[in-house]
Amino acid sequence: MKTPSKAHLGIALLVGLTLSTGSCARRSPVAPDATRVRSTGSVPLNATARRVNGGATFEGDIGPGAHYVISVPETWNGDLVLYAHGYTAPIFPVGIPPGEEPLVEGLRTIALQGGFAFAYSSYSQTGLGLQDAAQRTAQLSNLFASLVGPQRRTFLIGASFGGLVSLKLVEKYPERYAGLLTLCGLVGGVRAEIDYISNVRVLFDYFYPGVLRGSLYELPADFDITRDIVDTVSVAILKNPQPAIAMTQITQTPIPFSDGPQLGQSIIQALVLQAVEVEDLLDRTHGQGSFDNTQTVYTGDLPPELLADVNARVARYSDGPFARHFLDRYYEPTGDLRVPVVSLHTSLDPVVPIFHETIYRSLVEAQGQAANLHQTTVARYGHLAFTPEEIVGGFQQMIGLASAP
Repeated sequence: MKTPSKAHLGIALLVGLTLSTGSCARRSPVAPDATRVRSTGSVPLNATARRVNGGATFEGDIGPGAHYVISVPETWNGDLVLYAHGYTAPIFPVGIPPGEEPLVEGLRTIALQGGFAFAYSSYSQTGLGLQDAAQRTAQLSNLFASLVGPQRRTFLIGASFGGLVSLKLVEKYPERYAGLLTLCGLVGGVRAEIDYISNVRVLFDYFYPGVLRGSLYELPADFDITRDIVDTVSVAILKNPQPAIAMTQITQTPIPFSDGPQLGQSIIQALVLQAVEVEDLLDRTHGQGSFDNTQTVYTGDLPPELLADVNARVARYSDGPFARHFLDRYYEPTGDLRVPVVSLHTSLDPVVPIFHETIYRSLVEAQGQAANLHQTTVARYGHLAFTPEEIVGGFQQMIGLASAP
C-alpha cells in the first residue's frame, strides 16, 4: 500500500488541530504551593536535559522507537499532566501522528503556563497497539519521579485513540490518576468504530458497485489510498450523490455531515480508516475478521423495498472467536469510572463519530458512576477541531473537578 500524498493527509488520516500557543495562556484555577524545579536522582544514560525559559525539559527513549519528552516549568505546582497521542496509521513510521504536533505543543503550553509539568511519549507500535500505548504512557510517571521528583497528582489528556488509551488507564488504576480530559476520544471502544467503518465500506460497495477495488478484507497489492479511495470516491459521489445520501439514512451508518462536501469527506474518511487499519487488525487477530454483519438487519428512513434489497444483496462477513475475545478483552471500556473525566467531542466528527459518547455514557451509568463523567459536545464539523479556549476550558474543568472537596 502506498503512502498518501501530503495534499490528502487532511482527509486520509487522523490529524490534529492547529493550536496557537500564543493564545493558550491561561492560569489553572488550582495553584498549590509552588516549588522551583530541580532534578533529583541521576538522569538515565539515554536521556538529555536542557533548561527552557527557567524550567527544564528531558528527552530520551522509553522503549523501542518510543521517544519521550518531559517539560517542567520553573515554578512547578507539584502536579503532572500525561498526554496520550492519537492513532498513527501503519503506513507511517512510529511516532506522533502527522499533523498532531501543534496540538501537543498547545497542550504543553496550557499545562506549563498553569504551573503543571507535562509529559508525553510516542508509542513503540503503530496501528491499534493499545497495550503498548498504555504501557508507554503509564511509564512516564515513574520516569518523571526519577528525573524530577515525586508528583503530587497525575492527570491524563487523551486525544482520539489516545482517549481510549488513557481511559483504560484510569479505569484500571484509578488510584494513580486524579482526572482525565479526552478530546474526540475513542471512548466507545474499538468494536463500535470497526462496525461503523466496515458498514460504510459494505454499504458503499452496495450503492456504488465496482467503484472500489478489492473487498473489506482484501486489497490489491498495488492499492493506493489517494488514487483508489480519495480520488475515485470523490468522483463517484460528485457524479451521483443520491446513493451517498441514502447511506446516511441507514441506522448502521450515522455519517456526520451538514452539506455536500462534508458528506463526501466523511465517507472518504471512513473508507480510508478501514483500508489503512485492516491489515494491522488482521495481524493482531491471527487473520480472523473483526466485523460481523451476518445477522444484521439494516434499517433506516428509506423505502421498504430499498431496505429489503440492501439486506438481500449487501456483502456479509463474519468475525472469528479469537478476534471477538481479543477486542472484548483489550479494546472495550468498562464504564467503571472512579475519577472525574471531562470529555470534549465535536458533534460532526468524521473520524470518531459522536455515538462513542453515547455508548460510553451508557456504560458509565450501568456502573453507577455517572457523576464522574462530564461530556461537552461542540457543534462543529471536524476531528479535534477545537478552539484553544475550548481546550483550556476543558482542562480547567478537569482540574476543578479533581480539586473539589
